[in-house]
Amino acid sequence: MSMREFAGAESRVEPGSSGHWPTSIQELSEGEHLVLWAFRRWVSGREHLPMLAREFDRQFRQSEARPALIALDAALVGLTRHARRTIAYHQPCCACLGADEVCLISIVAALQNGATAAARAMAQWLVRSDGVEGFTTALNDFADYLNSSGHDLPYRTRPQNGSRLARPAAMLVH
Repeated sequence: MSMREFAGAESRVEPGSSGHWPTSIQELSEGEHLVLWAFRRWVSGREHLPMLAREFDRQFRQSEARPALIALDAALVGLTRHARRTIAYHQPCCACLGADEVCLISIVAALQNGATAAARAMAQWLVRSDGVEGFTTALNDFADYLNSSGHDLPYRTRPQNGSRLARPAAMLVH
């Protein structure tokens, strides 16, 4: 296989398909993209919060937009207070996807799919043990609001055909 064929094969990954770890935004489902976008806007500063609130008004049922934003805020405040280390993320419009960002998306997907133990295990990669409960509880609320508004995330961490998935590759942050 030539390098050109190899590169072309890599770009044909279906967005939201399970069985692989996404490495760019183009590989994310709509729901995953919303979670990533909201996370990046939240961590980018308070000046982005009005835009985040407007987008939640568009993406969630009217009665759930504010509670979803409050749940996300609670989760990210918990992440900030109990982080094991500096959480790596990309700028809001960057097409790259980092390992911590994939982990956050994977936790939300696990919670949507009732895999609470898997979500807690992944959360321990991001937060210290004293913060896991609050972090996952808030993310579970957020996941419920996503579900009820039709934003289902693919559960990529579930092994397909009895095989194990490889861990996501570490990404450079820029």
